[in-house]
Parts: sequence; C-alpha cells; structure tokens
Amino acid sequence: MNDLGNQVSPVIVSVGKEGIQKNSATAIDNIFIDTSKMGNYSISPIVNGLSDHDAQLIILHSYTSRSPSKKYRLIRNINDHTINDFLTKLSYETWDTIFSTDDVNKMFNSFLDTYLKTFYSSFPLKRVHISKKHKNWITSGILTSCKHKRELFTACRNNNNPDLLKHYRSYCKILSAVIKEAKKT
Repeated sequence: MNDLGNQVSPVIVSVGKEGIQKNSATAIDNIFIDTSKMGNYSISPIVNGLSDHDAQLIILHSYTSRSPSKKYRLIRNINDHTINDFLTKLSYETWDTIFSTDDVNKMFNSFLDTYLKTFYSSFPLKRVHISKKHKNWITSGILTSCKHKRELFTACRNNNNPDLLKHYRSYCKILSAVIKEAKKT
C-alpha cells in the first residue's frame, strides 16, 4: 500500500489470515499513523479465538505533539449598526414558508433556517488576530517566589503549625507587594 500523503503511512502490511482465501484482501487489518509524530512503535497480534482475524495492537513508544498554531479566533461583530441591519432584514422576511405546512417540526425548521440565514448574513464571522500579551514584569525572581509560595501553601494545607501559617501569610503579603510594584514599571 502506498503512502497516503501528509506523512500518513500504513503500518500493517499483512492482509488478513493467509491461507483462507489466497486471492482475497480485506481492510480489517489496517492501521495508519502520522509517521512525523510517531517515532518508535511496535505492532503485535492479539489472538482472540473468536474469528479468523487477530486483533492488532499498536504500542507507541514515543509521540511528539505539536501545539496548535492557531493565531486567530473567529468573532461576530455585534453593534448598533449590525443589529439594525438584522432587524431590517427580519422585517422584510415574508415568513410564508413557515405557515405553508401543518407539521410543527417543519414549521420550526423553516423558521430556524430563515432566522439563521438572516443572522449569519448580518453578523458574519470575522477572523481576528490573537496578540500575545507579554508580561515583562514577570521576572525569574517573581517566578521563583510564586513557586515557593505554592510549596508553602501545600505545606500549610498538610500541617496545622500556626508559625508556618503565619510565615505563609507574611510571604503572600510581601510577594503581592513585589508583584504590584513590578506591574507599575
């Protein structure tokens, strides 16, 4: 079987059980994986004793995942102008198709189709670029202090020591003041 493109390749090359029918082939024993993400894998048959085909088990020894590269989101622009456009389009609608039947389900579906068609034309989806907000005020010292604060929190949660709790609260106040000052600059 040939490569299917996009780095997706078949990993089971045998077709069915040999010797049952020499000139037949089935699609039962096919597993396709993205070879760019799957580094090391192994395949082994599992004999179930219920049919002439064994189950196939694929074990992925390494898998590299790519984070999604979505740098935009879809929004609808809803403001006074687009709302007035929507209301105007609805007022020009005749609604004849809705009342042309006695079936409630058909009436509802017809209403919904008309309504959504008008909605989508008045409030189309627009692609908006997502800008990452860089928080320059977060220094390595603040990150270290936040980690230490979490460790203190865990210690306080698992311990009823009043001195530890007092130290935790004092540490939180100091860290909050440091963060507040760092945001100013």
